[in-house]
Amino acid sequence: MRDGQPIADLLEPAQGVTVQELRDACLRELRGWIVVAPVELGHALLDAGAKKRRHARLMTHDLQAVPTEVDPRVVPLAAAPEELERVYRSAYRPDHPDFEMSKDSGAIGELLRGELVGPLLGASRMAVSDGAVVGAAILNDFPGEPPAAGPWLSELFRDPRVPGIGRELLRGALAAVAADGLPALGLAVTVGNPAVGLYEDEGFRTLREDISVVLL
Repeated sequence: MRDGQPIADLLEPAQGVTVQELRDACLRELRGWIVVAPVELGHALLDAGAKKRRHARLMTHDLQAVPTEVDPRVVPLAAAPEELERVYRSAYRPDHPDFEMSKDSGAIGELLRGELVGPLLGASRMAVSDGAVVGAAILNDFPGEPPAAGPWLSELFRDPRVPGIGRELLRGALAAVAADGLPALGLAVTVGNPAVGLYEDEGFRTLREDISVVLL
């Protein structure tokens, strides 16, 4: 379940099945479901009247090469949800592809309580500057195995008045995940989000690209 709806995640056509056949099967069997599908199938479902939720890349880091030095402003996550929600709301401008999702600031508390993705990981980090929280990297244990699940970067956000701290948060999280002996770190990032370049710079690679829809 996701957002109170059943979900068919990371759907793939079986060998010999066409996109049109899978589209028709989804429309016949999965009305009311969230479907996460490869781009071609996602577009076919949208053309058939589905509602778009997100177009995203699934990315993973194998933790073979992680930062050895961490910015001293990056520390273990200990802030209250209210502190993080304030920063989260300020992190997204109206022209950002995730602006609409950022309006659900209550999701931060759900992530911290392990209610949305999975249990909170101790490798989660926050950034503190001049005594104030200015960003966070929230990591959860997404049920399943890497690279499509497992240790997961659920949120990375920062105060826009503190440029560069997002990269430092990511580097700190990678170092912490590796130090904890975890096998990999995954994430999903919206296509068009400039953070894609940051993730690639820091060693993440794209596994696949999907469109998630709701079948009305």
